[in-house]
Parts: sequence; C-alpha cells; structure tokens
Amino acid sequence: MRDNALWIILQRLRIPLIVIIVTYAIAILGMVLIPGWDGEKAYHLTFFDAFYFISYTASTIGFGETPYEFTYSQRLWVVICIYLTVIGWFYTIGALVAIISDKTLKHELMKGRFRRHVQKLKSDFIIILGYNHVNAEIIRKLTLAGIEVVLIDHDADRINLFKLEESSMGVPVMVGNALLSSTLKDAGVNSPYCKAVVAHFYKEDKNLRITILTRFLNENVNVITKATLRDTMTALLDTDIAKVENPFEIFAKRFDIALTAPHILTLENWIYKNSDLADEASFLPQGRYIICGYGRLGKVIKEKLDKHGMDYIIIDEKGIGTKEMIKNETFIRANADDKEVLLTAGIESASVLVAGTQNDIDNISILITARKLNPELYLIARENTMKEISIFEATNANWLFMIEKILINKTSLQLSQPLKHSFLKKILYQDEEWGTSLVNLLKAQLGSNPQLLHLTINEEKAYAIYHALQEGEPIGLNILLKSLEDWTNYHKAIPLFLKRNGDEFLLPCNENLEIGDEILFACDALSREEIEIIALNVYDLHYVRTGEEVQNWLLQKIFNIKNKNQS
Repeated sequence: MRDNALWIILQRLRIPLIVIIVTYAIAILGMVLIPGWDGEKAYHLTFFDAFYFISYTASTIGFGETPYEFTYSQRLWVVICIYLTVIGWFYTIGALVAIISDKTLKHELMKGRFRRHVQKLKSDFIIILGYNHVNAEIIRKLTLAGIEVVLIDHDADRINLFKLEESSMGVPVMVGNALLSSTLKDAGVNSPYCKAVVAHFYKEDKNLRITILTRFLNENVNVITKATLRDTMTALLDTDIAKVENPFEIFAKRFDIALTAPHILTLENWIYKNSDLADEASFLPQGRYIICGYGRLGKVIKEKLDKHGMDYIIIDEKGIGTKEMIKNETFIRANADDKEVLLTAGIESASVLVAGTQNDIDNISILITARKLNPELYLIARENTMKEISIFEATNANWLFMIEKILINKTSLQLSQPLKHSFLKKILYQDEEWGTSLVNLLKAQLGSNPQLLHLTINEEKAYAIYHALQEGEPIGLNILLKSLEDWTNYHKAIPLFLKRNGDEFLLPCNENLEIGDEILFACDALSREEIEIIALNVYDLHYVRTGEEVQNWLLQKIFNIKNKNQS
C-alpha cells in the first residue's frame, strides 16, 4: 500500500474501534429491550432514541433522561452503560495517544510529505545523500545559485540539525536509507527534473552501490561521487554515469602545476573565489622534500616528484617502502614527529616538508616540530576534517590540503556553474607562459578580481542575437565586446571560453556565433551590463553592428508629439 501511514493507523485502531462498537452495541440493545414508563403505559425506546441517549451519555456530556423519566431498571442499566462505555473510551484514547507518539507512523507521515514535496518540483533539482559538513556547504552553494535540492540522511538528529540552517528553507528532507532503491525513488530519481545525485560517503562501496542503483533506475542522471581507491574508481567509471572525484589525485595535479605553472593555480583560486588575481604566484621550492606519511597522499606526491626527478625522503611509522626506496635510502620507517628522525632525514637543509598522515593532531605536531628545526621550511599540511581549520591556520603552513574543501569546491562548481568547471578543467593543462599572460591581461584590463559572466545564445538570454541567427545573419563574437557609447570602440570584457556542442575553445577570437553557444566572459560591472543589453536588445545589437541608432517606434512617436507641442 502506497499510503503506509493510513494503513498503520487503521491497523493500530482496529481493536479499539471494535471495543467502542461492541460497548455501544451492548448499551443500545439494553436500552431498547428494557421497558420504560411514560406515565400511562409501558414503552420501549427506539434504536435511534437509544443511540442518541448513549451518544451523549458515553461522552460524559449528559443532557438528562429522554424522552421520559427512566424507571429504576433503566437507570440501573444506564449506570452499567456509563462504566462500560467510559472504559471503552479510555482504552481507545490511550491507543490514539500511543499511535500519535509512534515512531513508525511519524516516519511514514514524513515520507508522505516528502514524496508530495518532491512530486511538486517542476525545475531541475539535485539529490544529496547524507548530511555532513561537505554536503552542507554544497547545499548552501546550490541554493544560492537557485538550484533545488533534496536531502536524505539515515540519522534523524542530522536532519533536525539541518532544519536549523538558513539554507534548509524549502528543501525536502527525509530520514531514510540511501542504499535502498525505494529511497532513491521517493527522492525523485525517476523524475525528468532530477539532474544529479551527490554521494560522498566515507565508505566507497556505498558510493558504488548508489551509482549502480541510479544507473538502473534512471541512466540519464549523473552521480557525483568520491573515490580514492583505483578499483572502486574503475568500477564507478564503468557505470558511464559517475563523475568521480578523487581528492588525492586532484591535489596531486595541483602539486604538479605548482611545480611548473603556478599562475594556473592563481586562475583556479580566482574561479573558486578562494583568492583574487593579486595573490602571489610562485613555484614550489627546489631542493629536498620530506614527506611524512606514505598513504594515499604520500604516494601521489612521490609520483610527481619522481616525474620531475626531484630529491625526496619519506617517513612513515607503519608503511612499508619498496625495495628500490630502501636501496636508494628514500624511505625511513619511524615516527615522523620524532625530532631525531627529522634531523636524520635532513630537515635542516630541506626545502619542503609535507605533513600528510591520516591524523590531524599528528600533522599539527609534525608542523610545529619542523618549524622549530628549520624556520625557513615550506610547509604543506594535510587536513582531514575542516573542524580543526583554525588550528592549522595558526601553524602558518604555506599550503593546506583539505579533502573536504576540494570536494565542496569541485562538486558545487560543476553542478551550479558547469561552464566555469569546463573552463577550469581546460586551463589545468596549459603551461606557465599561457597562465602568466592571461593573469597579467586580466589584471591590466579588469583589475585583480574580475566578474565572470556566463551567456548562452538562446531566446531567453540573448533574444536579439538568437533571432538574428535564425534569420541567417552572421554574428561574430566581437559584436558582444563593442561599446554602446561608441560602436567603433570596445569595452573591457575578455571572452575566456566558448562551448559549442562537444567542442571547447579557450580564449576564442571573433568566432561566428551559433544558437546554443555558451560563452564565459571576464568582465567588470559596466561591460557585463553592455554584453547583456547587446545580446537581448535588437536596437542595441543593430547599433553595434552598423553604427546606426534606431529608436523604438513607440518612443519615436512620443518624441515627435512632444516636439510638435513645444513648437
């Protein structure tokens, strides 16, 4: 039965209702059978009269004896009926109270409200599985971007905690097991408006299970998920709907870029709004690297250092180095927080130390010890949870690797601003010369913190251009860069990225526009406004193309009437 709440109520009230019916039936039958006296002759109450009397007597209202005064026999039966029916009511009321406080019923009522809320969603929405710090930030960013979200968590306390947040307004929430297909169906995974499912569980087999379930329930829905193990990542990618985020590989890529093209990282931080373009871009230091911890982070950093032929040594108390590492003396099995071990590793002459263990307190302790031994050391720290961010910042580490922040930034950006995400993926493979040139161009033309504008060539966002293209008129990208004050000049906006079907173009020149094109501009407030006006207004589009000013016919008529009246 779809409405389980109604079924539970009927099932729990079955015996109480039978008790009420039986007690009323006995009381009414007795009142009908026992003869009364109307002053002249004996009479019997009708069933209606008996039902009427028992109804207000059993409910303790009491309107008196009707239609005539009762005999002592009738009154004796009424006394019995009062105790009989009151006991029945007490039992029924107790059952009602028990039902109201029943957790199963509350859960089913919540599920019913949740289903109805989800069914009413008529715009694109995202299903978030699990409420934690990462998903809380993702929800906040998605709601700020105007994207609907649906939240499911197995813990009622977490759901109640979310309801206290400002971002919870209007968000359908349900306590349920996200690993069940029925729960995903309730969350709307089959809806045509469902665009993605976000699953960032710590246990990666859960992420795989959810991805497989989603694949069979609705293959058009993407699953944004986390995986750090290669086998799990391969299995996820094989589903064809998973967009896998491995925070360790993401950091390794950033680490590689920091060695070769730091201005690319400056652009990335600007896009994520972590900093602006004035942030200093500098290469990671050359020299010896000390890596504390040979887990997932330590291994990917080692790969990058090997790629660039750099000197390093790894310290791990529990890990096991390869024969080659032991032969080359690049691995020490010891406690990295031990002062003598760090001295043996050459910390006094080292350039960089990576505190990359799975324990935040150990990492903080390593940073403090390392800073005392070598104040000039460049420190990279792994922070496993953002709960201790203030403590890590107090260590003055040069670079914090925060797993949670990587997941928040990457997930929210690709869901709320996919064009920016595509641009970011593209620039990560550019060299330092390209990055330096773009950063300098943006700073010189737009300042240290330019705005970003996403324009889609469709009827809603670019009415004028859309209809001009439909009529077969060629429109170049540079038309959008012309100034409305003087059509022979250009405003300050810079086209960064053009996406057309499956093709992507970095820093596009005067490409001929097509319907459906998506363009990312760097701009200031004035150039942003002018781009939007040119795209929407046929008269302004005509002006920047020809230099001819064409007024709206209604405004022209009003202007002419005013001139006649003045003359």
